[in-house]
Amino acid sequence: MINYTISYNNPHRHFVDFELSTATNGREKIQFQLAAWRPGRYELANFSQNIQKWGAFDENNNPLSFKKITKDLWEVETENAIEITIVYSFYANQLDAGACYLDEHQLYLNPVHCMFYIVNRMEEEYNVQLEIPKNYKIASSMKKNGNILSVKGYDLLAESPIICSNNLQHGTYDVNGITFHLWFQGECKLDWNKLKTDFTAFTKSQIKHFGGFPVDEYHYFFQITPYRSYHGVEHTKNTVLLLGPGNEIMDKRYEDLLGVCSHELYHTWNIKAIRPEEMYPYDYTKENYFKTGFVAEGVTTYMGDLMLYNSGVFNWEEFAKTQNQNLERHLTNYGRYNLSVADSGFDNWLDGYKLGAPNRKTSIYPDAALCMLMVDLEIIRNTDGKNSLHSVMKELYEDFALKDKGYSEDDFRNICVKYGGLKVAEIFENHIYGTEDYIPTLKTSLDVVGIELKEKKNPNLSAQYFGLIAIKEDGKVIIKKVEPNSVADKNGIAVEDEITKVNGKAIEGKISDLLKDCKKEATLTIKKKFSEKTISLAVGDHYKLLELIKNENATDEQLTLRKAWCNN
Repeated sequence: MINYTISYNNPHRHFVDFELSTATNGREKIQFQLAAWRPGRYELANFSQNIQKWGAFDENNNPLSFKKITKDLWEVETENAIEITIVYSFYANQLDAGACYLDEHQLYLNPVHCMFYIVNRMEEEYNVQLEIPKNYKIASSMKKNGNILSVKGYDLLAESPIICSNNLQHGTYDVNGITFHLWFQGECKLDWNKLKTDFTAFTKSQIKHFGGFPVDEYHYFFQITPYRSYHGVEHTKNTVLLLGPGNEIMDKRYEDLLGVCSHELYHTWNIKAIRPEEMYPYDYTKENYFKTGFVAEGVTTYMGDLMLYNSGVFNWEEFAKTQNQNLERHLTNYGRYNLSVADSGFDNWLDGYKLGAPNRKTSIYPDAALCMLMVDLEIIRNTDGKNSLHSVMKELYEDFALKDKGYSEDDFRNICVKYGGLKVAEIFENHIYGTEDYIPTLKTSLDVVGIELKEKKNPNLSAQYFGLIAIKEDGKVIIKKVEPNSVADKNGIAVEDEITKVNGKAIEGKISDLLKDCKKEATLTIKKKFSEKTISLAVGDHYKLLELIKNENATDEQLTLRKAWCNN
């Protein structure tokens, strides 16, 4: 048994106090390991940088000798102690779906950030006592007895976020005898009937396609912010979702809310239960390299949106919007010609969540999702609508997840090819493991269900006119992407340059507002690190986009397969 007590005194300082106590079991030395990364985000995070005042004591409160072995591994000399207690403080001042945060309004913890496991004792039960204000409610997927939470083994502890607050709103819905909890932290006015109706619909659809649910209950934890935000993190029995602003989540941000929730729920099967063999088990101390990020996130990104459409929660326009967004992200990233989605997934551990070097790599989210769209449609074509990507994922669930084993790259590819044939094999070779242009194959695949790709001009005028994409950072307009061989590129404009003026006017609002009346050319003032210059740029047509359009003259065969795709 490992006992934790969690408390705090000055929440505005954002430090949470931890006390871990356990029996020594006669060991002369005990090692305490803090995770270096968290499942669901494939990069080293070095959580130990937030540790303050680490100490170790025996049952009589005598200090014990200890040393750090690595950046996040401590070793304690027990000196014949019967029990050992370690104490430390953790700086919790990061509010996103996968971090820790403390202030005057809430205590929010992701244990993988801040709670240790004992080396060679990972399977022990954890008891967690929370010393919090009396009027606080506790949201957690762990077993709860008053202010004490309990869970078996570090893997589940690491995956069991905690939110404590007096501002929690709570609702539930049931599907197939399983209770799903909706917890909302933060200011927002909720339409509970709408939420429960839509969530029930896509939950039923997902469970139907897998034939079961991996866990006995599930929790959605929403961190609602007063500012614009969007983030989700999957766990075994729950997910945390960051979304804002709170006054828009039932209208302007509602599609986003549904999208991220369907995505994260699908992860309950795909990556939490259906895991790559490289992560069986997790090694929390170092990188867990794997190439199947295109399965973990590509399948989930595509299926999360498709399930909203198949369940009737999204209409065609809303679903098509998600695919067009994937297309836009794909077409504005020239890294698609340089590194495949499989290799890019492997490199997530290097620079996966940053833009990094321009046009270096693709993404395991939109790019891989487009690959999975192609695979799905080719399976539907090859089997006359009798099978789909759903068939692949169900087989992975039954033959691997339910048998407690991980799948390999070959396992996934072979199952896809079994259903989809030669065309699917070519998608793997050319697009998942290669860097050939997606669009010809995508057009062919979409034609199976009578969907066309139509060209459209980029609505971002700086992208369309000059081939540059810029965003505001700290009040400055910073260029983040430049299309190779565009007008901007040929005039020496580069990523991280700042645009200070357009046609001699300072940029106060959106840059598009200053460009909308430009017909033939515009003058940009560009500030580089050591110089500033004003350049006249001719208006061109860059960063061209594509969008999905239904073919109104689709054949009966196409319509039949479209129905199989949409209502599968």
